[in-house]
Amino acid sequence: MKKVADCTPPRRTLYVIGVAIGVLAGFANSLLSIDMSLRPSLFGWLLASIMIVVALHEGTHSAVAALLGHKPLFGLRPPLVYVTFIGKLPRGHFMVVAIAPFVVLDLLFGFLYARGALKLFCDFSLIINSIGSVVDIWVVLKLIGAPKDVLIQDTKTGFEVWVADETDKPDFVNPKEV
Repeated sequence: MKKVADCTPPRRTLYVIGVAIGVLAGFANSLLSIDMSLRPSLFGWLLASIMIVVALHEGTHSAVAALLGHKPLFGLRPPLVYVTFIGKLPRGHFMVVAIAPFVVLDLLFGFLYARGALKLFCDFSLIINSIGSVVDIWVVLKLIGAPKDVLIQDTKTGFEVWVADETDKPDFVNPKEV
């Protein structure tokens, strides 16, 4: 195997995008007349949303990886909680694992919000999950143009792209010649 790329997310740019999502969500909340007046219960809902969303977000990464046959490992590097993997994953698997929490949880919180269930919690959770998915979306966008047969190694701070060397490939034997 030969490493052909080492990708680390541009943290500063992605933080700016996350803040922009938060600001836009704040404007949307004011247009939707969601009561965000400062009160103790608001902070309680916010704290509960953060804790639950982080657990669900990383749990979704882990569950999807396990469903695809990979071994996820949880890690903690304050303030980050993350899931990484033993071994290299096929590009398609890595992309599905990366984007799953954004798709699944945003749909879930959006649906619950629309149904009127725990509106403030779902509103916070939708925003927090979307902000927390910025790096996941970056990963998918970065890998869209990569060849389908590459393998991806998670590095906890980014990922590496690996391809098979010519020496790694088995000699092709034409069945008609045997």
